[in-house]
Amino acid sequence: MSATMRQVLVARLDEVTVIDAPIPEPGPGEVRMAVALAGICGSDTHAVVGHHPLLGPPYLPGHELVGRIEKAGAGADASLVGARAVVKPNVDCGECVNCRAGRSNACQELQWIGCDPSGALPGGMAQYVVVPERNVFPVPDEVSDVDAVLVECLATPVHAARIAGDLTGAKVVVIGAGTIGLFSVIAARRAGAGVIVVSDPVPAKRERALGLGADAAVDAAEPDFTAAVHQALGGPADVVFDCVGIEASIRQAVGALRRAGTLLIVGVPPRDGVVPLPLFQDWELRIQGCANYTPEDIEAAIAIAVDGGLPGDDIVSATYSVEDAVSAFAAAALGTAGKVVIAPGPAA
Repeated sequence: MSATMRQVLVARLDEVTVIDAPIPEPGPGEVRMAVALAGICGSDTHAVVGHHPLLGPPYLPGHELVGRIEKAGAGADASLVGARAVVKPNVDCGECVNCRAGRSNACQELQWIGCDPSGALPGGMAQYVVVPERNVFPVPDEVSDVDAVLVECLATPVHAARIAGDLTGAKVVVIGAGTIGLFSVIAARRAGAGVIVVSDPVPAKRERALGLGADAAVDAAEPDFTAAVHQALGGPADVVFDCVGIEASIRQAVGALRRAGTLLIVGVPPRDGVVPLPLFQDWELRIQGCANYTPEDIEAAIAIAVDGGLPGDDIVSATYSVEDAVSAFAAAALGTAGKVVIAPGPAA
């Protein structure tokens, strides 16, 4: 095995590069994975240009990944060696009030593999990555790498649907038909939603949403957006998944909701915004932040993949080598190409 590997580095704003890095050794309670695929998240493309409110360069990206466990550190389960697995990249402390309450996604000391400017938790856009054993989740052979690399992304809408409350028969709107929006359609349907309407300004994205299970799609630029959504739903929405997270989308969401409806903020807002507070008060609307996922949500996402409900071939549009990371990030930043992934390949 070579002493070094190739790894993607977001070095500074507008600069993605590939560097030689030492092949990491797993410490106590850790495993090393040979990475098969790593996805480029919207968080990555936003961070590169300075539009992410919580993440910025320099950092070693790659929090959406699948690979094979090939070495266990001291105290880690050696029987995992050889297993294909996905990674839950949010690393919780296990001790705080939220962790003890089963809300590890809201850990007071939460850290992120692949979203860590300190460099302590490098990501998986590399040939190898070291992660805590408790953060790996084996996937069965029937789940392809292309589907498996999407599990982490799917887990976010799965979590949102779970904390939304009972969606059985609900009228649901999904604002934004990027990857998270498409997966919100899948998660809401899995949770029992009755009618799902998606909005997006891009016709091709609306068509893709219809192909993945939405009942109707509305142009986000429709002048009378509220009327169009209500007509498609057969009335006001019970729940809205806002997968855009900007002031305009929140206003559209509020217009679509019934009184006492629920607004789920699933997309990462790039900045503060003015929202119609009088309606939140008078209509007794519930606004619910949705932040990442718990182990339960990762396992639910894997179950959807096992059932064939994660259409990776329809979502993943391009695969790049690690050496072509600059081109991969540029393609992902277009926002129209579906999910772009990197295949690091073995070390020389």
